[in-house]
Amino acid sequence: MSEAGDAFPVRGLEDDGLYLPTVKEHSLRKIRLHDYYLTLFCRAMKNSWPQRAYLGLYSGAGRARVAETGEIVDTTALSAVKVTDPFTKYIFVDNDHDCINALEARVHAFGGDYDVSFIEKDVSDAVPEIIKAMPTYSSRRGLLSFCFVDPFSADLDFEVFRTLGKFKMDFLVLLMLGRDVRTNFRRYFENENDTRIARLIDDDNWRTDWIVGGYRRGQLVRFMLEKFDQAMTNIGYRRARPGDAHPIRLLEKKNVLLYYLVLYSKHALGQEFWKEARSGVNDQLDLLK
Repeated sequence: MSEAGDAFPVRGLEDDGLYLPTVKEHSLRKIRLHDYYLTLFCRAMKNSWPQRAYLGLYSGAGRARVAETGEIVDTTALSAVKVTDPFTKYIFVDNDHDCINALEARVHAFGGDYDVSFIEKDVSDAVPEIIKAMPTYSSRRGLLSFCFVDPFSADLDFEVFRTLGKFKMDFLVLLMLGRDVRTNFRRYFENENDTRIARLIDDDNWRTDWIVGGYRRGQLVRFMLEKFDQAMTNIGYRRARPGDAHPIRLLEKKNVLLYYLVLYSKHALGQEFWKEARSGVNDQLDLLK
C-alpha cells in the first residue's frame, strides 16, 4: 500500500494453513475504506506524531476467504500491520480463539519489529487490558491513536468509546444499523428490559425520544445516526458532517442497507482524510466497472 490509490486489500493470496473465516464480497468495500484512510492517516502523521497506536476491536483473523469467489484476502488487522508507514504500537482484540491465534501467527510471520498486544476477550470486558497495553510517553507530542471498531451486531457498549476517547484517538466505527437494528427494531423497542440500543447510543430514554419526536420506521437509521453522533460529541468529538456516514449496501439485492462506516475525530483534519478516502475508494470502484 505504497500509495493511497493502491489501498485495495491484498487479495489472491495462497492458503497459509491458518484459520480462515469467510466474508462476503461487500466486506471488501469496508476493507478498502479502512485501508485508504489508514494510508492517509499514517503518511500525514508519521513525522508530527512519532508515537502512534493502532487498535483493532473485533480484529478477526487478518485474512479471510471471500464466499463468492473463493479468493483469500488480507483483512483490516493485517492491512494495518502492512501499511507503508506503520504504527509504533498495535493492540488487537477478539474473543474468538481461532481468530486471535491465527492473527498472531500471521503478524509474526510477516516480520518486522512491531510492538503488538493480542487480547482474547469480548471488547467491553477488554477495556482495562487495552488501557494497560497502551504506551505512555513523556514527550511533548505524546501518543496519537487510531481505533477501528468492527462488530458483527449492534451489541456494542458506548462505554468503550467514552473510556478510550480520553486518549488522542480517532475512531472508524461500523454501525450495524441495517441487518441488526432495522430487522430487530420492534423487538428492541417493545422489550423495555433490552438495553442493546441504549448502550450503543448512550441514551436510556431513547424510546421516549422516538415517541415524542414522532419518528417512523423509515426514519430509524437517521434517528440512530443522530443519537450516536450526539453521544460522540458529548465526549469531545467533532460532529459528523452531512453525508459523512458511508453506507455499505447489497447492491445486487435491491440496494439493501447492511451497515454504515463513520469516522470520528477531534480534529478537522480527520474529517478531511475521511472525505478523501471515500472519494478515492469510489473512484477505484468506478474503474472496476
